[in-house]
Amino acid sequence: MSRNHLSSDLQSILDSFLDLIECDGGAIHTLEKNLQGEPVLVFKAMVVRSRGISAVPDALQSMVFRLDESTSAGKAGLSRTRCNEEFLPPRFEEGLPDYPTRNLLSAPLLTPRGDLVGVLQLFNKESEGEATGFSEKDGRLCGIVSAQASLAIENSTLLMEQEQFLDGFVNACVTAIEARDPVTSGHSQRVCDLSLGLAESVNRVGSGILSGVRFNDTELRELRYAAMLHDIGKISVSEEILKKEKKLHAWELEIIRMRMEVMRSSYRLELQGEKNRIELARRLRELDEAYRTILAANEPTVLPKAVSEEIIGLTRLQVSTGSGEVCCALHEHEKNRLCIPRGSLSAEERVEIEKHVSFTYEILKMVPWGRGLENVPLIAHRHHEKLDGSGYPLRVKAPAIPVQSRILTICDIYDALTAKDRPYKAAVPVETALSILEDEVREGKLDQALFRVFLDSGVYRSASPAPLRRVKKAA
Repeated sequence: MSRNHLSSDLQSILDSFLDLIECDGGAIHTLEKNLQGEPVLVFKAMVVRSRGISAVPDALQSMVFRLDESTSAGKAGLSRTRCNEEFLPPRFEEGLPDYPTRNLLSAPLLTPRGDLVGVLQLFNKESEGEATGFSEKDGRLCGIVSAQASLAIENSTLLMEQEQFLDGFVNACVTAIEARDPVTSGHSQRVCDLSLGLAESVNRVGSGILSGVRFNDTELRELRYAAMLHDIGKISVSEEILKKEKKLHAWELEIIRMRMEVMRSSYRLELQGEKNRIELARRLRELDEAYRTILAANEPTVLPKAVSEEIIGLTRLQVSTGSGEVCCALHEHEKNRLCIPRGSLSAEERVEIEKHVSFTYEILKMVPWGRGLENVPLIAHRHHEKLDGSGYPLRVKAPAIPVQSRILTICDIYDALTAKDRPYKAAVPVETALSILEDEVREGKLDQALFRVFLDSGVYRSASPAPLRRVKKAA
């Protein structure tokens, strides 16, 4: 229950009670804390029939009452007892200077546990147009409305505390994720911002296939949590894979370098003397070129075919050492790593890191999300699935992929492409990233209608490093 919903509920409770107790007006104050951390009473609901007031007037929005003897509301809150007062001559309230208060009944709002959550005030009890004052029966009836208002306030407080707990839990989880994978620091928040921006843009669509899709406040919260936690499963992936920047680990590259030093020494021993000087220089130059090729192939960029062929050839570059053993420039497993066509991960490592999605689901489904948030685990679980079934981990197709997951997929891919915080790859220009998404749409992998809103609304600009030149529309 939000603060706005609480005010509406208290307003309804108060309005209906005025008919029962036959008085002109009333107000409900809730107990809150001011900037100094002191407990104060603030207006949360108000009705004055003779003045046509059905909400707290602007003049009273900022008014607060301390828990002391200086005001009727403060006195009732401080003593935790009902207070019945009459004013002769009538009292004029600050904020309502033209409204005379003839009689006033103030009652504390107490939870079943005895906690003070606010104060109810009823004023100007009348009978046939004459001020009569509040009776003992009115006081007992006041206890009924006090209990209703107290329950509404307590429920609202509990729900807000639950929301605060969930927000704290989510933030703690994101901190844990980014502590293990600092290269994606900020990724979760950016994907969350993009996803919420796209969902809110969908809410404004007035025609087409998305015109009937609307996300309420609870569904937006559900999407926010799923977006913030979509990578929480990465805590289960080994750091060696999670932080791998290039195709070979640093220690593997160092072994290759040391092996080539052994090969250089072997060549110098084998080709001593002036007559072998040219051949020695050629072979040493060959090793230098081989190492440069290895360094080039080790980068996680797209591997040119020519470089791949050179890497394969290096498995045949070898020399016999003085001990009779053969030293080879590249071993078979190193060749396989360096021939990865794109990125830094081998097929086995990619399978391992893709498991993070399943771990995300297993972790999130253990959380008691509560009503309206039950689909957080499912939304996060499907964010790497593609509409044609080519995604992972389940390879499900369009009917099994919620629209929130489709939103998350587009935003996740876009941020991964344009992010500047990945040391293993350069950020691609915005136009290129959108063209890649457009290709995925054309191939039936991503939702075309959602991508169109993503593009036309300019949501992507909230995370864009550079201005965009318009790309052609997806067919």
